[in-house]
Amino acid sequence: MQTKHGDMDHPGAGGHGRPADGAAPDDDTDYEHRHFTNLLAIVFLLVIAGAIIWTVKSIEDNERLQRCLNAGRRDCVKIETPPSTGIRLPVR
Repeated sequence: MQTKHGDMDHPGAGGHGRPADGAAPDDDTDYEHRHFTNLLAIVFLLVIAGAIIWTVKSIEDNERLQRCLNAGRRDCVKIETPPSTGIRLPVR
């Protein structure tokens, strides 16, 4: 005789995994390890998201520079110069 699908999953008269005497099921879940694993997964996903954002920005910057150079411009890259100190040395 075949049993219904739910008969094997829910033993006892209580159904839904509860024992027939009404006692609570044993909970052996390690919540500390579960929280730690979830935290590691979140950190990993944030690192991946940061790497994707950095890569997309780098590609956009390179494309912007390439478009500028292809247009024949020479001022595509800003060159930082130190601020003048106000002291001038004699020129020979």
